[in-house]
Amino acid sequence: MAPYTSRPIRFIELFKQEDWTIKLYSISDRQEFVSPAYIVQAKQNLNSWLQKSKITPLEIYKIATLIFHECKDGCFAVINWWIDDNMLQHYVYLAKSASEKFEEFSSRNGISTCAWELSILWFERNAWVKYVLTTGKPNFEAYLNEHLNED
Repeated sequence: MAPYTSRPIRFIELFKQEDWTIKLYSISDRQEFVSPAYIVQAKQNLNSWLQKSKITPLEIYKIATLIFHECKDGCFAVINWWIDDNMLQHYVYLAKSASEKFEEFSSRNGISTCAWELSILWFERNAWVKYVLTTGKPNFEAYLNEHLNED
């Protein structure tokens, strides 16, 4: 087992996909940001990935977080969105190289997230609690403008 070392976590952008707003993040064990080819490919998949929000009758807010994590296995795309006030729908996809397509990964083996990705999910959880759950009047704009950048 290799010892844990930090990896740069970088906010990329707020991306609009139809009526959704998605916070894009990068984690890479190779460089400052993941390869742009992964980001381009994932954006092309967003419509089909976001369709999974319809499998539950619970309320959705059309706000998501998409984490790109480039590592020895390729690049994971971890997408989450808030439903029913305080729960996440969560899917993981993997492209083994920049020239390969993202394939759903989490449904095959139950893998959810890793130690580096949890930093972003914890940050996003805290921002959701701060701006949406505890205010009495959700401030989605403030939530969307809260970003994590970490070395």
